[in-house]
Amino acid sequence: MSLSKLTKKTLTVARGFTYTYYVSPARDSKPSIILLHGWPDSARLWSGLINDYLLPHGYGIIAPDCLGYGETSKPTDPKFYSWRDMATDAIEILDAEQLPSVIAIGHDWGSTLSTRLYNFHPTRILGVITINVAYLPPIGQFNLDAMNDMTRQQYGYGLLEYWHLFTSDDGIKLMNQNLESVYCMAFGDPRTWLETMTAPGGAAKFVGEGRIQPTLPFATSEHKKNFMDQLRKEGGFAAPSCWYKAFAFGVQDDADRLVPEENKLIRVPVLYWGGEGDVVGRPDRLQLPLDMGLLPDVKSITRDGGHWALLEQPGVFGEDLLGWLQERFA
Repeated sequence: MSLSKLTKKTLTVARGFTYTYYVSPARDSKPSIILLHGWPDSARLWSGLINDYLLPHGYGIIAPDCLGYGETSKPTDPKFYSWRDMATDAIEILDAEQLPSVIAIGHDWGSTLSTRLYNFHPTRILGVITINVAYLPPIGQFNLDAMNDMTRQQYGYGLLEYWHLFTSDDGIKLMNQNLESVYCMAFGDPRTWLETMTAPGGAAKFVGEGRIQPTLPFATSEHKKNFMDQLRKEGGFAAPSCWYKAFAFGVQDDADRLVPEENKLIRVPVLYWGGEGDVVGRPDRLQLPLDMGLLPDVKSITRDGGHWALLEQPGVFGEDLLGWLQERFA
């Protein structure tokens, strides 16, 4: 599906990067929604939700290609991917569209960016929907090896083992040389992630050997072509991998320390929507912010599927989100 029903725009933000984004004005006093994708997607991720659910019900749309993706600028220095700076970029887009407040929806890394939009600019956010990745509180103390050791004790596998591939220059080169393998690894059956994404060296072995495997039904030839065309441009994974490097190498620790203490508690309605088969974005990761008392108004919905459950079950996903929006923002 495409975003042809929306108006395509560009904006050069104050720090010099140009964002491509897609918009449609709200109707019937409905709120507007900013939709933030993650790795390895673009604004196109949201086309089904937008065309089949949000537009027909009058919701306003702002769907950017996030920094490093699609037709937006692709800097390759992780320092440019600070949560605070990317949140400011998003606010500049909202200002350009004269939108004082919006609901923020995110998937994968976009989930964390949607919550950081609230953390840094709480008066601009009416509600938050995080998809497959629960709220990561801005604690500012991340260590990749410690995280994998801890989750190995909890779950029997290191949650973020694949980050070793995604954050090394050799790994990025390997992925650029084997795009089809990366595609098959990312969009294969969610259970295969236990052998690739979360096994020590599993991702590097799968990609380095140029392996392929069956992909999920939503991963059509058109979906694959969009992926391949996007990642063949301008350095491939060099820019998208900066989202991982920024988190692993301290950029986001520095940004998170700038979040005012009172803004860590998200006071607006929050929906968490996840796939019970997602072995990386595990639904039980929601328990940490709940235990910290940071989500006083949250609803959790878990459905069949993995990290891309929103594409595996687009009808269930669309109805769930629409129901929550109508319930909380009538």
